[in-house]
Amino acid sequence: MLRTGCLLFLSLMTSAHASVPSVKVLIAKSLKNVTVEGMDLHKTIHTQRSKQQYYGRKSIVFNCQNNLKKKLSFIPRPLLVASLSSPTGLVSWGRHKYQGELQLVSQAHNESCDLINAIPLEAYITTLLSKEMNGSWPVEALKAQAVAARTYAYERLQRKNNGLYDLESSEKDQVSGTFFDATEKTLKASRETEGEILVGPSGKVSPAFFHSKCGGKTLRPDQVWGGVEEGYRSVNCTFCQKTGMKDWNGKIHNRKLVQMVDQVLKRYYSDAMADQEIKLMPDSLENSELRLYAGDRLHIIKKSYLRNLAGREALPSNNFIMSVKNKEFHVEGHGYGHGVGMCQLGALELAKRGYDYRQILSFYFPRHKIKTAYQQ
Repeated sequence: MLRTGCLLFLSLMTSAHASVPSVKVLIAKSLKNVTVEGMDLHKTIHTQRSKQQYYGRKSIVFNCQNNLKKKLSFIPRPLLVASLSSPTGLVSWGRHKYQGELQLVSQAHNESCDLINAIPLEAYITTLLSKEMNGSWPVEALKAQAVAARTYAYERLQRKNNGLYDLESSEKDQVSGTFFDATEKTLKASRETEGEILVGPSGKVSPAFFHSKCGGKTLRPDQVWGGVEEGYRSVNCTFCQKTGMKDWNGKIHNRKLVQMVDQVLKRYYSDAMADQEIKLMPDSLENSELRLYAGDRLHIIKKSYLRNLAGREALPSNNFIMSVKNKEFHVEGHGYGHGVGMCQLGALELAKRGYDYRQILSFYFPRHKIKTAYQQ
């Protein structure tokens, strides 16, 4: 066990070459207190322009609620307060070990702080694979996920918005892991695709999206979020149908649906309901939008907008049909997640059938090409 752990550590540290970019990942929000531990810690307090090194194992406690409020009350915006790193390459927060550096950022009113992990992109991908997919899945599926996740992160880096972090460790962006989430398979997947990203027909880097299960057909970004991303196509996918979450159904009462539609119209369309009675037009799985009448006014709304308000429990995916039965609105759906880009359970099945990661990516991103953005 010790030998395997040492090999993992050496492999992860090898990825931290100067040619590999680093990414800043928001890993926790609104913390009142933060305790960071490590060997021979280096501490930088940016607000005081001071540096200090400790020898041996050290535990450093930051009281964000009191100290920051007193010292930074005159600063109305988030600010990088402190950075901590170790020559071992590992720093601990709670029971988790992180590679790279941990950074504390004050929030706008300085009553709490956020925690950021600045980590080499390849090390980030290695730990992410166990969270966004499964560290025990076939390597070719993990390699497809590695390229897609790296593309998403790399695109965020290219924006250069000078923010304090590049992306969140959450479903808003991508869920990253910690040092011990890496496995031999995730190491192999990252190493054998190192620096590889997807680019569109023009060579432009755009975010590569993925989701758990499409339920039969993937969607384009414009069908879900409204923004057009170069190169995306909707593809028919039968590979995920026998795995993962089964088809689902539910009911939405008239009053609840009226409230949700009204909120969708106000938030996304600068409109509002003119009537409290809804008449639903015939729907199908091919439709990414719902057509309904409120009184004599026709409203066309994206199903994804309705899902954003209803939540994943009520509408687990954007791939659903809505109908009226006995004066109630019934929903029948397939899949899980937003449905855009690579279907992860489909990728799993393709890998089991012997497809390599390039073929998997070509299936879900038929107009994209793989490009090497950097190498060691």
